[in-house]
Amino acid sequence: MADYKTAYSDISKDYIENEVPSNPVDQGRYDRSKAREAAHNDTWVKQKVNLNEIVDRFVPSVEGFVEQHSEGGVKYDFEGERYIVKCDKVAGYLRIWDKQAKSYCLLNGTQSKDNSLTHFKIKRREEM
Repeated sequence: MADYKTAYSDISKDYIENEVPSNPVDQGRYDRSKAREAAHNDTWVKQKVNLNEIVDRFVPSVEGFVEQHSEGGVKYDFEGERYIVKCDKVAGYLRIWDKQAKSYCLLNGTQSKDNSLTHFKIKRREEM
């Protein structure tokens, strides 16, 4: 199993420590992400996942990349042929986008429109 968690953690730490303090646009993105986390974290924590296992399952053998999303957030994405694992760099959650179905999905690949079921808290290293 590859270690995708290290790259994600390093990118997230760099973003939060170096980019956010020096850029008002990124500070706004950071604040919105933290507000979403505060509002929804109780639900997300119920579904903690190991990032390495999720990437290996849905998009094996890909490298992550920073993606500037149109909705204003900055994510670290892992994109394969069918799925994109979208990891929030601030709040520590991920979602799995099925490009074929054009929908977020559950851990078993089933599509769902229920946002409370399609957000997964990324486990910290010591929880993995």
